[in-house]
Amino acid sequence: MAPEGTRSDAVVGIAPEVHRFYKNERPELTPRVRLAFPAYSCEFSGNETLDEAITRYRTLGLTDLRRGPSPFLKMRYANTRTRGRSTDPGRGLADPDRLLDELRAIEGGAGSFVEFENRHGDVWRVEWHGAYHIAEWNTGDGRPREIGVDDLLDFAVARLHA
Repeated sequence: MAPEGTRSDAVVGIAPEVHRFYKNERPELTPRVRLAFPAYSCEFSGNETLDEAITRYRTLGLTDLRRGPSPFLKMRYANTRTRGRSTDPGRGLADPDRLLDELRAIEGGAGSFVEFENRHGDVWRVEWHGAYHIAEWNTGDGRPREIGVDDLLDFAVARLHA
């Protein structure tokens, strides 16, 4: 029985290549053990690489049954004002709080951008050109539209939890 107050809506199965339980004590058991934890559907795409699955397993805190959702997010960014940037040439796994911080931080940085991707593979690009502009790369017509910061942050959170 799940603890009172938990709200998970999915169960995640963890493969031996990801969890590596018993690797030292009983290595012969490891390939036979599958772990299952309560989770949230917004946390996984189903298309994670092995490295991404290992990272998600290590960072989600799956054994904390009272934790809230930590949506799947891949992002990349470059900020011309702060000179901050992601180091991966593609979008890499990130924490949703980082996305919100980077979206706020590009204000005033001409040519700055943040790209983010949700679990469905939908991608948005936000740029600063005197105001925030957002374009939906693979779900709309791709034309940027101006958006206020509060609406932008609400939009990003909603897309990650979709």
